[in-house]
Amino acid sequence: MAVETRKERLRAILWRTLDEQLQSEAGAIDGSGNRRRLTGPWGAFFDEHSAWDGTTQLSRDLYQELKGHFDDNLIREILLAAADVKISRTTLAKRKIELLQAIAGRHGFEIVASEHHWILRADRGKGGWANRVERLAEPGEAGAVSNVYIASDSTLADTGRMLDEAGEDDLFGALLGIPGCCREAFERSKSLASEKQNDFVPYVLENTCGDMPYDWRLNYTAQYFGFSLLSFFPCSFRCPAAAAVADSTLSMLAGCDAAWAKRFVELQQTNVLYTENGGLHLFRAHLRNGLIAYDARDLQSSEATELAYLLQQGDRLEVSGQHAVQVYRGSRKIGAVAGEDTCMCAFY
Repeated sequence: MAVETRKERLRAILWRTLDEQLQSEAGAIDGSGNRRRLTGPWGAFFDEHSAWDGTTQLSRDLYQELKGHFDDNLIREILLAAADVKISRTTLAKRKIELLQAIAGRHGFEIVASEHHWILRADRGKGGWANRVERLAEPGEAGAVSNVYIASDSTLADTGRMLDEAGEDDLFGALLGIPGCCREAFERSKSLASEKQNDFVPYVLENTCGDMPYDWRLNYTAQYFGFSLLSFFPCSFRCPAAAAVADSTLSMLAGCDAAWAKRFVELQQTNVLYTENGGLHLFRAHLRNGLIAYDARDLQSSEATELAYLLQQGDRLEVSGQHAVQVYRGSRKIGAVAGEDTCMCAFY
């Protein structure tokens, strides 16, 4: 069966199921006898032009309960899913799943976990962010994780798990709130990314035109350092659809906790040197005339690699292009990094 035909059939089946559910709900029909317009994840699923509603109020009570138990990016994802903006997916160990299940029960959202448990493959240079599966876990094996799907109701969570496990990346991505152009870019690059560490930064950069700096709202590489407004790789670092998602997310986060939202902005307004195996390195210093002048306080690395040590010895980065930089200490060049596995992502 052709891919598009399969997608159309799955959408039709889900629409019939949803239509039956809506008919049983009070308020499903408006005063004129018309079916109410779908919003949230279902709206994005059936209408490519559906936009995120940045006026949605996130739960401050839920936010307060999540703090200290989960990292900031996952808290963002839980809040958005609980508010019916999107569904979210993460991987968690059994104890964390039990904790989130209890919180979900108190705050009225749903989580569904995969039946299988996995052992993840340790990454190189990514600080534990690469999410490739090594193998199925043995019963009770330490370090095992499950995929967890978070949504405002069980139908959404179950649908997300079904589509993900069926390998329907495009349809699942729609429920995740990913714009169509970014889902298409994912499809084009996923086989290449899987040959390495499943990281899409080189392909996003390849698709980004124009001079640096790029749109700071799309600095997805900031997620390696704790904060990102996006849960997905944009198709480019200038994608207007992804920027609209980032704007809406920032507005909702600010409505929940303005100081917390400011931390996302501060980390995204940075420059990141990405390498496939030598770590990611974030500079809290401006790119000016192709140069980043920095000191030790401005530099943060995902891991203590040889490149991290080299950068710590330097005080200036000369950016020669998207895939080449030179490291200087004063007027002396002390090193260089270049090649397809090197990506200079400047947003500041």
